[in-house]
Amino acid sequence: MQADTGPRLPPEIACDDLGKTFGRGRNAVETLRGLTLRLGAGQTTALVGPSGCGKSTLLRLIAGLEVPSTGCVTIGGETPRQVAERAGLAVAFQEASLLPWRSAASNVGLALTLARRPADPAAVQRLLSLVGLQGFENRRPAELSGGMRQRVAIARCLLTGPDLLLLDEPFGSVDELTRLRLNLDLPPLWQARGTTTVLVTHSVTEAVLLSDRILVFSPRPARVTADIPVPLPRPRSADTLRSPAFRELVEQVSGMLAGGDLSRRPLAAE
Repeated sequence: MQADTGPRLPPEIACDDLGKTFGRGRNAVETLRGLTLRLGAGQTTALVGPSGCGKSTLLRLIAGLEVPSTGCVTIGGETPRQVAERAGLAVAFQEASLLPWRSAASNVGLALTLARRPADPAAVQRLLSLVGLQGFENRRPAELSGGMRQRVAIARCLLTGPDLLLLDEPFGSVDELTRLRLNLDLPPLWQARGTTTVLVTHSVTEAVLLSDRILVFSPRPARVTADIPVPLPRPRSADTLRSPAFRELVEQVSGMLAGGDLSRRPLAAE
C-alpha cells in the first residue's frame, strides 16, 4: 500500500463535453448536452434551475453513480470511480438511505468502516451533537423523524472528512428552523478543510448563504444561463441574511430563474 504523503489538495472538478441521455429511440430523454464546466477547488458551488433540468444528473455523474453518454468527468485528474474507491468523496441525497437495523450512531460510524478506517466513537458523538441529535444516538431510523434521519445521513457524510462533498437537496426534508441552523452550523466543518463542495438546491436563499458561486441552469438539456459569484464574507451568520448584499444576490438569482436578467440591473438601495 502506498504511504500517505499528507493532506490532499482540494480537487477541481472538470466536466468536458458532458452529455447524458436516458433511454433510446423515441423514448430517449436528453438531460445534458455538451456541458463543459470547471468547478473550483475548495469552493462551494450551488446548482439551481427548474425541476428536471439535470442538476441531480450532473451530481450523480460527478459522483460516478451514472456513466456519461458523451464526454467525461475528472476530479483532481482522477475519475469519479478512483476518488470513490479511496473514500475521497461523499454524497448526501434527499433520502437518508440509512440501514434500518443500525442505530443512529452505528449508521454514522459505518462511513469509517466502508473507508477501512478505525472506529472513532468520539467523532461520531461530536457530529451527532452538532446536527442536534444528542440523546438519539441509540435510536434506529424507524424511531426518528424524516428530518432526523436526514441529519444522521449528513453526519455520516462528514465523518470521513471527504475531499469532495456532493449535496443533493440535503436539507429539503427538515423544518425551516432546523434547516437554517444546519445551513449555519455545518458549512464551517467542510470549509475549514477546504473541501470542494457541490450543492443542488431549490432554495435561492440557501444557495446564496452556502456557496461561493451559483450556476443557474436552463430547462433540459441543461446549459448554464448564469454564473454568479457570491463574494459575501465568511463565516456567514444570521446577520448575513439581513444584509443588503445578501438580499441583492437573492434577487439577482431569483430573477435569472424567472427568466429575466437582473445581473446588470441596478438594485434598489436600502
